[in-house]
Amino acid sequence: MDPAAQGAPAYYIWEVPGKPLAIHLRLDVIDRMSVDILRGFGAVPKRGAEVGGVLTGMIEPGSVTVVRVEDFEAVPCKYVRGPSYLLTEYERMLFDQVCERRSSRNAGHTYAVGYYRSHTREGLALAPEDIQLLDQYFPEAAGIALLVKPFATKPGLAGFFVRENSAFPAETPKEFPFRRWELTGEEPPRRPPAQETKLAERRVERIFSVEPEIPPEAPAESNAPEPKSRTGMWMVAAFVFLLLGVLLGYEASRLNAPRRPSDFAMSLAIERSGENLTVHWDPDSRPVRSASNGVLEIEDSGERKRVELDRASLSSGSIVYRNASDKVRFRLVVYLNSELSVSEELPWPR
Repeated sequence: MDPAAQGAPAYYIWEVPGKPLAIHLRLDVIDRMSVDILRGFGAVPKRGAEVGGVLTGMIEPGSVTVVRVEDFEAVPCKYVRGPSYLLTEYERMLFDQVCERRSSRNAGHTYAVGYYRSHTREGLALAPEDIQLLDQYFPEAAGIALLVKPFATKPGLAGFFVRENSAFPAETPKEFPFRRWELTGEEPPRRPPAQETKLAERRVERIFSVEPEIPPEAPAESNAPEPKSRTGMWMVAAFVFLLLGVLLGYEASRLNAPRRPSDFAMSLAIERSGENLTVHWDPDSRPVRSASNGVLEIEDSGERKRVELDRASLSSGSIVYRNASDKVRFRLVVYLNSELSVSEELPWPR
């Protein structure tokens, strides 16, 4: 559903025909929450760790109640009982503090309106502990829940849960992809064609390569004696020009020196995690921070696979892959713009 066509271009509007409640979800909440969800998903082998917290916004009563989700606040979990989002007594106290601080009487314009959690279990349904949190902290009819099921190679799947006859349904009445351009119909960041990509990569290599400096040829010495009356003047002038040359040379080298290739390393690494491989890269490296999107190319069992990476996926810093053979090669390519890209390749095992 196109939010722009619904009169709310900054939001995805979740509504079900015949239901007296609609949810307006800010698109930048999807962008920012995806980063947190994917980071947890890549942190634990096989299933991935779940993350959760509090949705904040406002509730607008009417013939159709509108719940606006403007932001969220994560509540940490130490996973003492596995990768599921199961809070300890201390973590429940933290959840309670967030809800109190974000309550309508304390927070003002925007306040706590519901609960969210990533879902790495089977299906897409609320668990008893979710409903217990919702009944305790969001007992009003407009209190909502959001579950997001992440995937490594495709957009996450999400669904809102709203009370019907004072109880939450067993499944969401409407699922939706948890990625901005899947919802808005926008064009995803353009990936350059293969020929342009190779040309751009060669340009990057030339830009970031360090050419050896060739010292200037020394002038031929002259044996003819200088007139004594001019020797002192030439010595002073030579010293001045030498000093000026040193200063200009230093400034030129400081401004124009090519960057070292290490400045653009993405620290690609592979870790064995049970039956899976976890591919890591540095989300704070210069190429990843500057990239709009990327792709992870995988060569496994003679087959080539491509995993498209959006901005949120790159920021997560890792992806989990189930390998089919004992020798796999990974190549991470990030696109700085339509003409420039940076790549890093690593075999497993090394």
